[in-house]
Amino acid sequence: MGNDASTKRRGVGLGLIAVIAALVLVALLWPRAPENPPPPEDTSVTRNPSPADAPSPRAPPSPVRASQSTVAAAEPPAPDVIPGTTPAVPPEAPPIELPPTTQVLQEEFYPGTTDWEDVPVDETHQYNLRILPKRYNVVAPLPISVLLEITDRKGKRQTLPNPHVRVRPMEDSTRPWIEVPVKDDGSGDDEVAGDLQYTATLQPTREQKKLLYGRVLVEGSVDVPGVGTRTIPATLLYTQGPRAKLTGRWKDSVRNGSLALEAELEVEEPGLFTLMAQVFGPHLEPIAWVKQTEKLGSGRGTLTLEVFGKVLHDMGVDGPYRVRQVLLSRDYENSGDYDPGVTLEEAHQTKPYQAREFSPATYTPPPRVVEEVDANHPSQRNKPPPERTRVMEPASGTPPAPSQGETPPQQPPSLGH
Repeated sequence: MGNDASTKRRGVGLGLIAVIAALVLVALLWPRAPENPPPPEDTSVTRNPSPADAPSPRAPPSPVRASQSTVAAAEPPAPDVIPGTTPAVPPEAPPIELPPTTQVLQEEFYPGTTDWEDVPVDETHQYNLRILPKRYNVVAPLPISVLLEITDRKGKRQTLPNPHVRVRPMEDSTRPWIEVPVKDDGSGDDEVAGDLQYTATLQPTREQKKLLYGRVLVEGSVDVPGVGTRTIPATLLYTQGPRAKLTGRWKDSVRNGSLALEAELEVEEPGLFTLMAQVFGPHLEPIAWVKQTEKLGSGRGTLTLEVFGKVLHDMGVDGPYRVRQVLLSRDYENSGDYDPGVTLEEAHQTKPYQAREFSPATYTPPPRVVEEVDANHPSQRNKPPPERTRVMEPASGTPPAPSQGETPPQQPPSLGH
């Protein structure tokens, strides 16, 4: 009996230990609240900034940014724009202040010229083969001249191994190539003998002129020992010229707040002509690029370039103004081709105008006029009326369509006879 009591007390003790362990486990796993929860923030009370929150005296807050943040807080946030898509309302285009015939000139450029082309002649790119048409616009009877050279990485020229240059029309690959002699002896268009800048000069014959008029493909080549033949292409324009020329007589005046430059021409064949020029200050300060396109008949005529007043006024450069890099071209409306003339480096100098004499007003495009075209318009003469307005006549031999309510005649079934 003593044993039974001892066993009973042992069971009760084990049960109490199990209960206590369970309570400790529950207490450990039970979620706890933060020890010092922050007090609820009252938005109606303005909190005084602490010294740590105050802006640094070295970087005062921008009033523009402050106003932007205020607006952003008052307005709903803008929807995100998906990358690669166009926003619903595109930004407005900048205002047009100058007409298309007058543009601000950043620096002088040279019409009728082009840049060097180069290709490496070896895998290490130690040497480059370079080619340059001496004149891109070649006006007959001027010769076609092409410069050819090899330079190392420092730009030092090297002797050309077996140089060749040939030309043919670009648009017709079936035409035969014309071989052009390459020299470095000071002859032809080669300026300095033995300077390792080789020149290929072609004075086309009458037949070659007819063959080459238009865009010309030029190909230069050299035979590099251990590498093989290396070729490099270039292009130029061989032309008869505009069949018109500037006589050298110019007039200039202030007209409607702008500078008018009137050039006299002698026209051999009537056509559409474009005159372009660059305007500079007395010390070659770049000011404007201008152009004008007009149809002219044969004989004496004039083309007037207008330097829009605002560009002269805003530049603040007083005259006399220098008219340079003048180019006259004959244009072909249907094809987009043109026949340029020889560029004149210095063509005219104006009177000593003051920049304040010209108008600062911006350009106002002329109102767009849309011509209404109806059936009575001259362009619609001898043309059929629109399809839905035509009276459709049945073809001969075709029975007329049955009227409403009338049963069409039944065709006997085909029996294959």
